[in-house]
Amino acid sequence: MLIRTFMLLLAVVLLPVAAAAQEPQANGGSLGIISVPLANVREEPLPKSPIVTQVLLADEVRILEKQEYRYRIAIPGQGNREGWIQQEAVQVPRDKGRSYLKTDRQWIVITVPKTPALILDKLGNHNVSLYAGTRLPMLERDADRYKVQFPDRTAAVIASADAMPVKPRNPVLGGVAPAEIAKTARKFQGARYFSGGITAQGMDTRGLIYTVYRIHGIDLDTERDVLKAKAVKVPKKDLAPGDILVFNGEGLGLYVSNGQFLHAVRKTTVQLGGIHDRRFANAFLYGLRVAGPEPDQKKLPVEMNADEIMIAQGQAAELPLGRRIVYWAGRFIGTPYDTDPLGQYVRTNRIVADETADCMYLTFRAAELALSATPGQAIEQALSLRFTTRGRLADGLVQNYGERFEYGEDMVYSGKWGRDITGDMGATKTISGSRGRDEVVILPKQALLSKKLQKQLQDGDIIYWVKDPKKRVVEEIVAHLSFVHIKNGKAYLIHASGTKDSVTKTGGGMVKEVPFADYVRDTKFIGAFVTRFEQ
Repeated sequence: MLIRTFMLLLAVVLLPVAAAAQEPQANGGSLGIISVPLANVREEPLPKSPIVTQVLLADEVRILEKQEYRYRIAIPGQGNREGWIQQEAVQVPRDKGRSYLKTDRQWIVITVPKTPALILDKLGNHNVSLYAGTRLPMLERDADRYKVQFPDRTAAVIASADAMPVKPRNPVLGGVAPAEIAKTARKFQGARYFSGGITAQGMDTRGLIYTVYRIHGIDLDTERDVLKAKAVKVPKKDLAPGDILVFNGEGLGLYVSNGQFLHAVRKTTVQLGGIHDRRFANAFLYGLRVAGPEPDQKKLPVEMNADEIMIAQGQAAELPLGRRIVYWAGRFIGTPYDTDPLGQYVRTNRIVADETADCMYLTFRAAELALSATPGQAIEQALSLRFTTRGRLADGLVQNYGERFEYGEDMVYSGKWGRDITGDMGATKTISGSRGRDEVVILPKQALLSKKLQKQLQDGDIIYWVKDPKKRVVEEIVAHLSFVHIKNGKAYLIHASGTKDSVTKTGGGMVKEVPFADYVRDTKFIGAFVTRFEQ
């Protein structure tokens, strides 16, 4: 039983240490499961050796070596960190964990710093404390409790308010909202400092970061070099709740909001610090964001095959439509600008030409992928959305690109490209039209610079940038298109920025993301239309 095993472990810790001969590897790296609520993992097989980390009940470990009553283990959930642990803290299942760790079981995770688990066994009901981040397979659930199973097959009951189901991580979404990470982190404010600790009984900053992310389904190796290799660097101005802060030396922190971060101060507690405080401002290097999409989400669409695109479409389906559009527009960031004056996709009569993108193609393709569930459906969307009539294919090639939307203003007035919300966003201005339109109503540059308007923008809004009538070349009203992306409450633009080839020079550029306010301030356009797809 768990309680007897736990008491035995305490007794073994008190035994005198002898210089023992090394024994052969245990089962060549066999699987073990932690059988006590919390166990220390030490640097060396000695009772006073420094603690490198801790492990929780039901954690999976790999046994690399045995030395008397200790195991040298690797911890998969902590980047295969190695150390020494008391043998009695590890259960070695005869079936190599196939029944207890099977993937089709629903698991729950403890979300509060510490909670009692009521154990149900033949010795009578009794409580044992479990710690935040502990994951256990669920046997039953009702309105106010979870019935779970321990590694020794003991059943126990946990209050449902103190746990939640472990959700599979969505590679597109990252599986957790930044605000939720910050909310969880604040629960540990005041926990005492303990080097190598990962619980409210005692933790260091790495333990705080590890446990907070583990609660939300993300297992982290908190070594700085590993984090840097797997995360996205974030400058101070773009920090979001949940970002990991990197300081000079070995310092880390967990950003919560409004310039504040949590860190465990040596010999005291987990407490708030201010990133702008003199003590930290000069030492701050950058943030690391690990709660977003998986690294393979950085693949450009041209690098993805049809199966990968379909999988990403399915994963992004959980997002609202506007965010789905922004997701696909963001996948094109870094794609070279299409310098063909006609547009490579038109020149070659293709629907899919992801190797390059101009502003029209980016708008077409991102919306089509977002509005469909498969690559084939995206082509059907293209045949509907890109044309004033409907596109026609023969042998995979478009036969009537002459009927496409060649001008952005035609997309706005067609109704196919979302609802025209130009008049809803702020003070408008009437200017002279062209190509059969005497006048058009736009949002002038002054209105677009308004913070009030910028707060009304939403993910996926399409901005159609309007030329000064005196500078129109072929009587086009719209000269450029872009998508709105809202990050940390601020508006950004994703657009294909570049120049077309000409007889005098070669064009160039790429798809990029820029702050909305900066673009408006510096642009030569006099205003814009705005449309929005609505579900």
